[in-house]
Amino acid sequence: MVELQKLCDKVPCYDSKIAFETIEKELGKSVNEVYSEITPEPVAAASLGQVYKATLRATGDVVAVKVQRPGVLETVSLDLYLARQIGILARAIPGLSDRLDAVALLDEFAYRFYQELDYNLECENGIKIKEQMSVLPMVCIPGNYPEYTARRVHTAEWIDGEKLSQSTADDVGALVNLGVITYLTQLLEFGFFHADPHPGNMLRTTDGKLCILDFGLMTEVTDDQKYGMIEAIAHLLNRDYTEIGQDFINLDFIPKGTDTTPIVPALTTVFDVALAGGGAKSINFQE
Repeated sequence: MVELQKLCDKVPCYDSKIAFETIEKELGKSVNEVYSEITPEPVAAASLGQVYKATLRATGDVVAVKVQRPGVLETVSLDLYLARQIGILARAIPGLSDRLDAVALLDEFAYRFYQELDYNLECENGIKIKEQMSVLPMVCIPGNYPEYTARRVHTAEWIDGEKLSQSTADDVGALVNLGVITYLTQLLEFGFFHADPHPGNMLRTTDGKLCILDFGLMTEVTDDQKYGMIEAIAHLLNRDYTEIGQDFINLDFIPKGTDTTPIVPALTTVFDVALAGGGAKSINFQE
């Protein structure tokens, strides 16, 4: 995970001239019309886009402007098409198609990925989650600016802070616990949660709050799924592993009609170790 994070932190930038041309094309105005100030080079870069710090000319608000990389939609579409063709061929391999439907898996991935490429949707998600998370005063969700957002340009409130994973502040442990509460609130109370909680999207603000960024990838769960998860948590805490098998069926993790009796011993072994502490590294999955 540490090595993968290094890759995330070293994504190269692309030419700012191209980024500014994208802003003007998407917003229909020149960069100078929209911003009184904007950094000449990006302050951060990721796989799908890069971010500039700017000041809106109309309001004076300091904002983060994310601009999508050129050709991302075309590149991703080609990659997904080629991967899907391989998946279709894999369906003909005996034994493999019985255990894995690669095409269905890829189609679900592609649906979510295309959503993430639409910054208008990210803006809508950000507005919705900010309203919902107002119940947690120590959680900061940046404001969004739909009037300065388009499919390839996203504008949000600038938040000063540092990555939670890199902070040496005394309250980091408390903020991590708050993060758990935040995601459980999203998942079990509102059924609408942030599905991309990597270290780059979690900040400790200068005033000691937990800030969550980037709402391009969100997931919704139904009331039945929420209640199913609550029941599974209750059964887990009470070590009622026989009922957890049925919970997995109710949550569609296991096909209906499956006899879960054979997996109860395995569930008992795994969850007993997990509840004893030590995390996933303490579980021997080969036993």
